[in-house]
Amino acid sequence: MERKLPPLKALRVFEAAARLQSFTLAAQELHVTHGAISQQVKILESYFNKPLFVRSHGKISLNEAGKKLLPVAATAFDQLADVCHQLSSDVAIDTLTISLTSAFAIYWLVPRLNDFQQCHPNIRLRLQPSPTFSGFNSGGDIDVAIRWDGDHDQETEVIKLFDVDSFAACAPQLLKSDMPLQTLADLRHHTLIHDDDGTAWKNWCQEAGLDNIDTTTGHYFSDSALALQAAIDGQGIITAGSILAARDLEKGKLVIPFNIFIRSRHAYFLSYPKKDSARATVEIFHRWLLEQAAVYQQHRAPLSQYIVGR
Repeated sequence: MERKLPPLKALRVFEAAARLQSFTLAAQELHVTHGAISQQVKILESYFNKPLFVRSHGKISLNEAGKKLLPVAATAFDQLADVCHQLSSDVAIDTLTISLTSAFAIYWLVPRLNDFQQCHPNIRLRLQPSPTFSGFNSGGDIDVAIRWDGDHDQETEVIKLFDVDSFAACAPQLLKSDMPLQTLADLRHHTLIHDDDGTAWKNWCQEAGLDNIDTTTGHYFSDSALALQAAIDGQGIITAGSILAARDLEKGKLVIPFNIFIRSRHAYFLSYPKKDSARATVEIFHRWLLEQAAVYQQHRAPLSQYIVGR
């Protein structure tokens, strides 16, 4: 007899939302947006032609149909997970070592790793952060690298992930300090925070038409994560990159005081030796990373919404 089953993706989303009694918590568990959860639940409700939840004032609870479906769905997914674990326990684990900066790992890659592990439990990702990368012929055990501006030699495959826009950013409290930051001229009263040799601030000031700011002064950090934290703590103003600063802009820990941007100043690239292009683990990570980059670019908010006083 042919099995008539509902859409399994929608059923998985329903099980998480019903078990957690929250679309928001389900979105966090499955690493998708709140809207994606709502859409999948609607698909399942359309399949059954009846609601599964009672929605009231932003809260949800199961109705009778949902209460009937939840234990069956939960048991089925638990049993499937157990069998998958048994089958995969005998499969060899392959390790992929990734060279990247600690800042990119913290602010972009690590929050997405749970999705990779759920999809590919037999691949162990080993992150090896460092400020610089000397290349795949430097004697290390690096399999792939995620870096600015890539290593474009003939033996290396280089794939662009996304562009990085640069802009000045600071903590909100800095705008209302003893020396308010309201005009470009006010920059001279504030500390510049650098995560490079000063080039970023020099380029930004050129873009802004400023020639009276000493871009060699300020606090220097070799780690972008430390530089961002210093800015969040109100210690000065940083020329931030759109990828690494996105989370702190969204949370309101950083704001953009001036409508001045250097578009596509840099880009992040994935690279690996061409001889490893056919290696299954490399190919899987390559494909997954491009998918994550595409989703990120599709859903990221425009930088203009974080400009103060716009």
